[in-house]
Amino acid sequence: MVFHIIGMWLLAAAIPLWIYRWFVYSKLNSRERLIFKRLLKHRYENAFAFGARIFGFLVALAVAVILLVYGLRFLKHGSLQIGAYRDTMRNRLYSGVDPVDHALDAFHYDQLLPVAILTTCVLLSVAFTLVATAIRDIIVVRRLNKKVDGMHSRQEVAG
Repeated sequence: MVFHIIGMWLLAAAIPLWIYRWFVYSKLNSRERLIFKRLLKHRYENAFAFGARIFGFLVALAVAVILLVYGLRFLKHGSLQIGAYRDTMRNRLYSGVDPVDHALDAFHYDQLLPVAILTTCVLLSVAFTLVATAIRDIIVVRRLNKKVDGMHSRQEVAG
């Protein structure tokens, strides 16, 4: 439940960040855009590779926790029952809109616990990647603008 809320907040934060990123990017001229694209390509990690790495980390962490929990359950009860996510987690995130809530039930809460955990990992990795990539791009554009402004001021002093 907590991870769903974190993922939703990150997705909500990604929207204004991407709007601002596109606004800042649109102010660049064609030469600066080319430099920006070259910087991202050669200096920074691809967003898809970053998202895949985050997803892999979250899945490895989730597998370790699942193995620990089910290992302790097997030691205590002697069985390994893997039920639906609905049976394990009592608290749910609902929007109040019936079609959305039925879709949440069908695609998440009625799934087996490992599948529900994987979908949560996907949500978190996509949301974090969107936020981190937008922030990185905004920072790169700001640094690029500072460098270009510094070059223009040095040219004016020299000329």
